Amino acid sequence: MNIAICDDDRVMSGQIENLVNQVFHGETDKFNTEVFFSGDNLLAFLVTRPNYFQMYLLDIEMEGTDGLETAAKIRKADPDAVIIFMTSHAELMSEAFEVLAFQFIVKPFEHEKTLGILSSAVRYLQKRKGVFQFVSQKKIYTFFLNQISYIESSGRKICLHTTDGETYDYYGTLKDAREQVKGLLFAQIHNSIIINLESLNTVESNFVYLKNGEKLPISKKFHASFHEQFQQFVLSR
Repeated sequence: MNIAICDDDRVMSGQIENLVNQVFHGETDKFNTEVFFSGDNLLAFLVTRPNYFQMYLLDIEMEGTDGLETAAKIRKADPDAVIIFMTSHAELMSEAFEVLAFQFIVKPFEHEKTLGILSSAVRYLQKRKGVFQFVSQKKIYTFFLNQISYIESSGRKICLHTTDGETYDYYGTLKDAREQVKGLLFAQIHNSIIINLESLNTVESNFVYLKNGEKLPISKKFHASFHEQFQQFVLSR
């Protein structure tokens, strides 16, 4: 899970980064934090890596582009991200909820209360939104399930195809990938392919066509199970 911390107070930034580390019990393979000391720096980062973060911890009172303005621009580009505001002025919270903030943390941080808020946000992303995570070249990559078009395996590598046309390779197994996306939303159509049913445009007997125009085969092994799952998916909409 990728988490952005944006606060022009370096001491506060360090404190909140330590609390995030505690939420994940120091398991650095499960999260990554990037610290920014202004809203402008964070927004500049997002120009080159849009939707990189799943959670934002934003100070409201910052010089330049403040936390509220920064959040509004983030929300416009990413409706799924969790935004948590940090402030010493609780009266500003009425404005904060205009950008669908998940919660706010009052400074100075109350250790247990802040840990509770951060833990709730992590659980929300993991259970309600659904996230897919892998490590490649010592970097943690995290995607919401609705950002994935399909997943395919080739030898010892997995290739993740996103809905915006990007692909990401990492070492892993399709079995482990299937475990991460288990549920009604994803279906296996081939020994080497799992698809997001929401990415489908047309389904034929032996092929599926994605919204981006790609054509993928349905193997005999998965023919019956896929069509049954697809029918359940359609009925659940």
